Order: sequence, then structure tokens, then C-alpha cells
Amino acid sequence: MDKSKRIPERSLVNKHKLILKPLMITLVALLGVSSVTFYSSKSFLLRQMQQDGLNLTRQITRQLANHYTSLEIINEMLENKIRIAARVLIRNRNNLSNEFLVHLTEDLDVDELHWLNKEGRILYSSVEGYLDWEPFYGHPLYDFLQSNEVELMEDIRPDAEFGVFTKYGAVRTLEGNLVQVGILADRVQELTKKFSYQSLVEELSQEENIVYALMMDADMQMIAYSDKANLGTTIHDKNSKDFIMQGKPYGVETYDSEGGTRTYHVTMPVIIEEKIIGAVTLGFSMKEVYASIYKTLINALVITMIMFMLFFWVQKNNIIKPVKELNKNIHQIDLRSNSRYRLPLVKEDTFLGLSYSINEILDETALFLEKLKENEEELKIINEEVSAAFQQLAASEEELRAQYCAIQSYTEKLESLKQKYEIAIKGTNSAVWEMNLEDKQLYLSDEFESIAGIAFKDKEDVHKILEELLIEEDKEVLLEEYRKYEKGEKEGIYCQVRIRDKAGNIKWLLISGKGIYNRAEDLKLINGILLDVTKMKEQEAYIKHLANHDALTGLPNRRAFMQKLKEEIHKEKQGAVMLLDLDNFKEINDTLGHVYGDKVLKEVAVRLKGMEDEKLFISRFGGDEFLILISDEESVSEIEGYIQRMLHLFKKPFIIKNTDLYINFSIGITLYPHDTKNINQLIMNADTAMYKVKQSGKNNYMFFDTKMLEKLKGKVEIASALREALKTEGFKLLYQPQIRVKTGELVGFEALLRLKDQKISPDLFIPVAEETGLIIEIGKWVTKEVINQIAVWKEKGLKLKPIAINFSAKQLNDEKYLEFLEEALKEKSVNPAYIEIEITEGILLERTESTIAFLNQLKGIGVKIALDDFGTGYSSLSYLTFIPVNKIKLDKSLNDKFLEIENIKVMDSLISLVHSLGLEVIAEGIEEEEQYKRLKIGGCDYIQGYLFSKPLAIEEIEKIYNHNFLEKIN
Repeated sequence: MDKSKRIPERSLVNKHKLILKPLMITLVALLGVSSVTFYSSKSFLLRQMQQDGLNLTRQITRQLANHYTSLEIINEMLENKIRIAARVLIRNRNNLSNEFLVHLTEDLDVDELHWLNKEGRILYSSVEGYLDWEPFYGHPLYDFLQSNEVELMEDIRPDAEFGVFTKYGAVRTLEGNLVQVGILADRVQELTKKFSYQSLVEELSQEENIVYALMMDADMQMIAYSDKANLGTTIHDKNSKDFIMQGKPYGVETYDSEGGTRTYHVTMPVIIEEKIIGAVTLGFSMKEVYASIYKTLINALVITMIMFMLFFWVQKNNIIKPVKELNKNIHQIDLRSNSRYRLPLVKEDTFLGLSYSINEILDETALFLEKLKENEEELKIINEEVSAAFQQLAASEEELRAQYCAIQSYTEKLESLKQKYEIAIKGTNSAVWEMNLEDKQLYLSDEFESIAGIAFKDKEDVHKILEELLIEEDKEVLLEEYRKYEKGEKEGIYCQVRIRDKAGNIKWLLISGKGIYNRAEDLKLINGILLDVTKMKEQEAYIKHLANHDALTGLPNRRAFMQKLKEEIHKEKQGAVMLLDLDNFKEINDTLGHVYGDKVLKEVAVRLKGMEDEKLFISRFGGDEFLILISDEESVSEIEGYIQRMLHLFKKPFIIKNTDLYINFSIGITLYPHDTKNINQLIMNADTAMYKVKQSGKNNYMFFDTKMLEKLKGKVEIASALREALKTEGFKLLYQPQIRVKTGELVGFEALLRLKDQKISPDLFIPVAEETGLIIEIGKWVTKEVINQIAVWKEKGLKLKPIAINFSAKQLNDEKYLEFLEEALKEKSVNPAYIEIEITEGILLERTESTIAFLNQLKGIGVKIALDDFGTGYSSLSYLTFIPVNKIKLDKSLNDKFLEIENIKVMDSLISLVHSLGLEVIAEGIEEEEQYKRLKIGGCDYIQGYLFSKPLAIEEIEKIYNHNFLEKIN
């Protein structure tokens, strides 16, 4: 066997299939078994841990229920003690004196005894400071006096005079007098300490594997926590709350990436007398569980590697070595030079049977090669004879093949041309025509029948065909085209004509053709194409209609209206242009959807179209606006008559999807040529008048007058001044001090925006800024300026004081404000706590959910929030329960009204209520010393107003930065 033709050594045995693949399958199988073992163990350990956590939590909730019952019993004992003390005092009412009440408190083991008359004044007391004290509005005793109840049992609260936490109870005598008994909270706590929730959770947190323990009330507020610093915090976890309210336990595992710890949290509702009073949450450390899991994983991997190495050793000794030896022996086979070579046979060899088989094949191959050599010479002679005959046949075949290929190529070209012709004719919905000029016979191809539905046999007289098919006026058009071509005035026939098909329908045909000349250059035939262009004509008509009509309502559009108005003015006619805008249409789109809104617009268009006459031209301007032209009319009363007809039409409800919908509209009217002849100005006039109606309450109409333009011009000038101020640093800030009522200390400022070189009041330019959207850029300028000022004071070493910034509802549209604020604070290294954002209640009227989310993001940054202008329109105490504010600013109008002596109780109650919500109170617009004194008595925290200081420039502020303002009024 030739050495150069031997099979390469690597191809004799497929090591990948024989050795590597089994090894990999074994490794994957072992890894699979290890993985299954690991995940099974992990699942079992986790489930066991979770079940143990649930069982322990259930046990704790039962213990809490027992504690709750014990606390209820203790509370009932205390209230009975109060009742007994009250009855003893009532029985001794003839011996009343302060000394008697002091001795009686010692005998009855209570801390306070008071005897009150029918009006609630304390006549006798065991506490000297309470004599002649009377309950005030909002005090529990005040409400008890107004009721017909016999007794009042209160929870622990601070007393009204000294703020000492005490549990009080009161009993009414038959004569109407009151006995009040008090027991100090410290004594109550001694009784309840053993059963308190806090003691229980602190004990639980000491248990092994318990990270923390807490108890929440039904409002998800923590009432007991192993970490006392977080007591009173409300937990905002909707999943937990949903499970608790359904009386179900809830478990979840979390991972702390910073500490690298895993905790399993179990929450179990506490149910007493079939009522859910709260829940207990325990946090279990998963450290030991995961340590066991990872230990199982390591053991499984070690066993896998040992098994793999053992399998590899067996493979190496029983397969890999014998394969290499067999491979070596096979490569020594050389049938050409040594046909007697046979593979050596070893008794212990794995492939002994294969070696026997190869040797048998070698024996048979040697016999075959000997016979092959004997026949080789005979085959050479026969081969030479066959080669000579084949060469003669090949020469003849080549000549025949060349002729056949030429014929085949010509046939294919003809077939291709025929197919292209048919595709062109059928694809363009056209037909071929030919007219013989000598006998005036016209030929139409079969495709004409699919166009007109009429078939012509062979050739027909051209005049007969034209008479049958063509519209009369178009017949003359085609003949005229033919005559011009015949005279040489045109290079071909090309025109569009109309025919009637078999059904009587009109169809448009495009006819084109050219003549064929004989050798004498005489015109003999004209050939051409008939093309059906009916659909093209219909599309042209539709496009023309769309250019001048609204696609939704079918009414003329703005383009058509402007053309009509232009014609009217050109004819020097008089009339009116009205712009009708649907009121509150945006709410329909926002609440019911744009599809619903489109149906409303269609119905409005139908009603308006129904009142159209020769003077009235109605079009859709765009959106929910309609332009109406009253032509050739100068009487205002007649114009108003049209409006009254519209009002009457809109009184009836619009029925959309079986729903009654009442729609109002606002109309602005301008007269031409009285107001102007300029078309664009007329539209602007009507728009100005319409917006004046919107501002005046909507659902009305108004004629344009020049004063409207003056007001508009004023707004434009203010807007221009604001834009210029943004470009040229034309703004400045004044700062009005905010004073702490009790001490007179200057604690902060409100930043107030002013124009440097323009004497325009903020009351004028702020609304324009909001209307034009400039308030967004202005708001950013104010924010940055305030942060820069705080940074300057910081560099000067001054004690920093917060500055309040007014925030417009329009700034909610600035999605990048939060990012801007954070970057500005970071750039100047200013603590967010020194920035206070002042919002008004009006900011909550739109997009309430997104607004609350925005305010929460502000608080998340660390910025404080104040509710400004409280009491000026939308004031509702319910807002204070859900908006995340720190401070309430009482408006000047509220202060002026309720700081009068006859209304002062209302102000005191309002301040007390705001304080009970954990909020601070600042009164603004304070100008009189008497107002200050009354606010101080009522407990107001801060004051802002001209009594202490007007808004000042920064230079003046720094002069009074550490000033005490009480010196000004003392």
C-alpha cells in the first residue's frame, strides 16, 4: 500500500465518539445528579425553615391575644377603681375641701381628685394648680359637659395644665356636678408592663436566629419593635396589608446586599374575638440554613469529581491504550509492497476480535489483487478500441447540439415576449386596438370585454363602435384628436374619454396610438392601447375632496373656509366669522377615550350641518373648534338669531353608545369688514373673543372689540419682558424674614421674585409666565439662585437658615425638575433640608396621584414642603391627611378674618388641629401687634409679615440676619 495514500492516523478511530463523548456524558450525568441533590436539599431546608417560622409566629400571635385580654382586664379594673373613687367622693360631698380631697386620694390610692360645678369649673382639687380651671373647646371634658352621658372614661393623655400623662375618668352626679379622677400613666404602666407588646418583642429578638420582632396595628403602624428608634413608623407594603386584612399569614425572603445577609420575614395577623387588631412580624436569619445548603453542594461536587476520575482511569486502561495500539498496527498495513503482513494477536487485548476480522479481510484482499493483475492487460487493449469509437461519435454529437441550442434559444425568446405582452395587457387592465384607414374597420383585442363587458367579433366599423360606446361630447374629443394626428399636428393619439359599459356604468379610458406607414410613406394602419383609468379618476376626485374637507366630519376644512372667506371679502360683502369651541371637550377624550370623542365631533357636525342655509357656511377648524361664516349679513340681531338656533340644537343631549351627553360651547364673533378685511386677523379676532368667553365662565358668546386686543397685547409685552429677563439676568429675588413666635428669632426666609428693570407686579407677570410655560425656566432660575445664596452664606460662616421657594402647578409638567434640583444641590454641596418648596392646594386639582408621587420624591430628596395660601378657596382639612407636607401657611385673608376677638376660638382650634397632625403653622401677612399676640396665645409657630419686615434685598437681609425681632415691638 502506497504510504502517501494511507488514511491519516487521526481518522482511523473517532476518539470524540469512542472516548471523549462518553466521558462528557458521564460528567454531565454526575453533575445532574449533584444538582438535583443540591436543589432538593435546598428546597427541603428552606421549606422547613419557613414552616418553623410560621409555627413560631402562630404561637406568638396566640400569646399576644392572651396579653390583649389581660390588658383589657387591667384597663377594666382601673376604670372600676375610678368609678369607686368617684362614688366615695360623691357620698362625702357635704365634707368637700381641698385638704379632704388630698387625704382621700391617699386612702383610695389614686393620684388626682377634682370636684367641678355644672359649668365645668373646678371648685375643689387635690392639685392646687387646678383650682378655678375650666375645660376649653376641644377638651374631652368640654364635650362631656355638652352631652347627656353619666360617665366618661379616657385613655392616657397629657393633662391640660402641666402636660403630665394621666388616665382620667369623670362621673356626673344627679345634681349635674362632675367628679374627675386621675391615675398617673407611670402607675398604669407598672400594671401593664408584664403584658406589653414591647416587652414581648424585645424578648423574642433575643432568641437564636431571630433578627428582629415587631407588632403593627390595623393601620400598619409599628406599636412595638425590637429597634425602638423606629416605633410609630408606618409600613407601606400592600402585599402584607392585603394578606393581614384577609386573616392570612405572609412570608417573604429578602437579601441585604450591603450586609450580605438573608432574612425570612413572617407576618401573622393577630385576631381577637374574630376581629383583626394588627399583626406580628418576625425576621429569621437564614445564615445557618444557607450554610447547610452550601455544605451539601460542596460534598456533591467532591463526590462528582471522584466518580469522574475513577471512570476516566477505567477508560484509559481499557479503551484509550488498546485503541492507540490498534491504530499503530493498522497503519503498518501496505498491500502493494507487503501483502503478507497481518496484525499481531494478543490474548488480553480489548479489540482481539476486531484484529481477527481485519486479518481475514487482508487474506481475501491478497487473493483478489492477484486475480486483478491477470485481467489488467486485457482491459488496456479493450479500452483503446472503445476510445477511438467514442471520439468519432463525439464530433457528430457536437454539431447536432449546436443547431438544437440555436433553435431552443429562439423559441424561448418568443415565449418570453408573449408572456411579457400578456402580463402587461392584463396587469394594466388594458386592451389592444387597430384601425385600418382604408376600410375604417376597427379591431379590439379580447381584453376589451373584461373592461367594458362587451365583446366584438373580428373587426367592426369604427363609427358604429364609437356610436355604441362613447359619451356624445367625448366622441367629438376623440375625433378631433384623430384629425390633428392625421394632419401631422401631433405625434400620436393621446386622450381620455368616457364610455358606458354593458351595465350602463361610466368608465374612463385612456386611448393612445400611432400609425404604420407603407413604403410610399402613406398612413395605412393605426395601432394603440386602451387603458382603463376609471379608478385613477375616482382617486383624483377623492383627493380633491380631501383637500377641501375634514376627513372625520365630512365638513369643509380650514382651507375651504379661508377660500370662501377670501371670495366674500373680494366681493366686498358684509358678514361675520364665528369660532365655536366645545367646552370641556378634553375631559371627554381623557375619561371616555378619543374614539368616543370622535363620535361626539361627528354628531356635532351633523347638527351644525342641519342648520346650514344659503348664508351659512360651516367648517371644521381643527380639534373641537368649528369656523362658521355668515355671509351677506350686517344685522347683529340676525347673527345672534343664528347663535340662538345653535343653542337650541345643543339643548338636546347627544346620545353616544346609549349614553346621554350634554355639551356646551363658547363662541367668539368678529364682523367684516367692520373689524378688519384681513383674513388672518379675522380668525385671530374670533379666537380672542372666544377665549374671553372661556375666561368668563364658558357656555356663552361674545363679539370682538379692540379692548381685547389691548389686553392680549399687554400679555404679549409681559411675556416678551419675561423672555428678555431670562436671557439678560433681568430677575432678582427679595427675601422676607420668617420669625419664630415664642423667641423672636429669624428662622428662615421666603424668596419672592421681582423684575429688575420693569415695574410689573408679580400678580401680573406670574399668571403670564404660567400661561406661556415660561414658569418652568423661571422656576429653575429661582431654585438655582436660592441654592447659590445658601452656598454663599455657608462660605461666609453664617448659621444656615432655610429658604422657601414658591412652586407653580405648571411646573409639574417639568419632568426634569427633580434631576435639576438634585444636581444643583450636589454642585454647591447644599443640604436639601435648607430648601422648602411652597405649594398651593390648587396643585392637587389635576393629576392627584402623580402629584402626590412627585411630592413624595421631593421629600425623599430631603426637601421640606409647605402648603401655602391655606384658606383661600379649595381648603379642605382632608388634604392634610394624605399630602406629604411639613408646614401649613395660613393666608392673610384667613388671618384677617379669624384673628378678630369674636372668631379667635376658630383660629385656636385650627392651629391645634394642625399641630395634632404633626405639622407646623406659619401665619403670613401679619401687620398688627394685636394679631401677633393672639397668634402667640393660640400656639402659632412662625409669623411672616410687615409687622416685622417687608421683603428685602440680600444686602439688607445680611444686616438683620441674627436680629431678634421681639425687640421691635417690646
